[in-house]
Amino acid sequence: MFPCLTYMERNVRVDCEFPPTYQVPGPYCEYRQDSRLVGSTYPNAVVYVATEDRRRSNVSLVTPNLCRLTWAPMADEKPYTYTCRVYQGSSWKENSMAVHHRILPICSAISVMFKSAPWLLCLVMSLPVAVGLLSP
Repeated sequence: MFPCLTYMERNVRVDCEFPPTYQVPGPYCEYRQDSRLVGSTYPNAVVYVATEDRRRSNVSLVTPNLCRLTWAPMADEKPYTYTCRVYQGSSWKENSMAVHHRILPICSAISVMFKSAPWLLCLVMSLPVAVGLLSP
């Protein structure tokens, strides 16, 4: 799970990565905040999300294997435990993380890249060295 704050709106964004699969049905995902359901991508299901939470949250599947929650936090500055549940085939997989939105980093392409692809960082950093060795 990768939590961060969106740059302009200062919304909490939590990305939950899961292994790719081609099992049917799925994948679907849902997010809970301190065991309270705040959003889901499960189709045709009766989801009991409070009206206030429905206006403040958005849960979506981002291809190929990422479930994303965007949450407009209240001004209470309380830490919460966010739980991501992903349904693939006939089973649920879940992951939880305690998040305090006051100390989250800003979401950016660079920070996401550093967290999810350290090999790319090594490649970019070693490129000037490789070019220097190749030049006469």
